[in-house]
Amino acid sequence: MGLSKRELYIERLLEVLEWVYTVDPDTIEPEGEYEIERGESWRADTLDEWKDVFGADLKKRGRRSVIANITSYLVQFAGDEQDLLVFLLTELSETDLCLKQNHVTPALMRTGSFLQQCFNERTGCDKRLYNVIVEAEDSSEITESQAKLAQFIRLCRNDVGHNFSYDTEYGFKVHDHAAICTVTLLNSLLASWFDSQWYVQTRLSIENCIRVIENEFGFEWDSGEVTYVKYSLDSVYDNRG
Repeated sequence: MGLSKRELYIERLLEVLEWVYTVDPDTIEPEGEYEIERGESWRADTLDEWKDVFGADLKKRGRRSVIANITSYLVQFAGDEQDLLVFLLTELSETDLCLKQNHVTPALMRTGSFLQQCFNERTGCDKRLYNVIVEAEDSSEITESQAKLAQFIRLCRNDVGHNFSYDTEYGFKVHDHAAICTVTLLNSLLASWFDSQWYVQTRLSIENCIRVIENEFGFEWDSGEVTYVKYSLDSVYDNRG
């Protein structure tokens, strides 16, 4: 038995979502018939035609417009109950692209915002990031290891967000590692919450991420406060002087 029309649309949209993040826009040569203006209706029967339509939009308006359309269609066909899965896949793709382009600060800022939103949704809360990480761990939505990565990412997000970009409290190596941890954590959440995987590859395992945080950087985990002690890192990585 083949896929239903709805299932086929979801499958194609996911393929196009991956394609948009992995294709080189400079290689796209859109044909006029696929340049659809905003508000115009369109129809595509094959995967290649879907790529032609979204590729033309990518070339003309950039990735943001295309991703907004694809995620909107995915939520429409998959249902509102799957919106977190759709946004998690998208965030994984965005963060992976940031890492490939060595854009550490955007990776940390995006992931911090996303974690706050998705943890609040999973726990039914409306809390700031530190508090909702604690809540998520207390309610078994995440493991202690996942909480460690989330709190480490939060500390680094705050550092790059609240300080001049070239005068941060933590050294750049700490931020670079935190950016790698974003993909590790997001992939881990995808597996534990949805028993699923995406094309984005994890650079380091959770265990190795934590080993670097604690053994190399020297951060101390406070199990009572469910976070790393902010200034417990080794002086080699501490820029405060």
